[in-house]
Amino acid sequence: MFDINNSDTDITLCMFPHLREFIAIDARDDRTGGAAILSLSISNIFQEDFFKTIEKDFSQLIRRDQIGFLDLMTIPQQVENSIKANALKKIVEELGIDNTDHTSSVGILFFVGTLLTFEENQLREAINGLFGTRLSQSLLDQLSDQLIYLANQERQAVKEKTKKDLAALITGKRGSYLTLWESKGN
Repeated sequence: MFDINNSDTDITLCMFPHLREFIAIDARDDRTGGAAILSLSISNIFQEDFFKTIEKDFSQLIRRDQIGFLDLMTIPQQVENSIKANALKKIVEELGIDNTDHTSSVGILFFVGTLLTFEENQLREAINGLFGTRLSQSLLDQLSDQLIYLANQERQAVKEKTKKDLAALITGKRGSYLTLWESKGN
């Protein structure tokens, strides 16, 4: 089902945008104990030192000498890039990987859109296609079970958010508009 060449990715992060948990698949060849599937919490990443780093980066962005109007308009993208880079750095630290080791590659798989529409057997097939050459069958089964559970939780969270958004719009607590249809594109 998937023809993606995932054999070069040492670490794959499976992210669920509405959940506080994500999965890291650490398939580095030099990992002590072999490949592993780790369940991580966002709260371990977003700690005080993370926020201080983001605040420092933001302060440096807006306090630059000779900042022009166009520079001001790109600040949101620069803040987003800072958040992504610092979050990835914290995740790598959480996995116990030396930040000076730039030989490991990291892939990120977001469970959104079409991926959330997969039936259980389709998701198992996709997982086998993506990780079958790097993980043992027992790890593939464990990963499939965890991802299916979290994908179901993500689906439920999306439904709840949509219901709340509609209720807030109807009651007037949401402002003047709501996106009823959105192209998720993948």
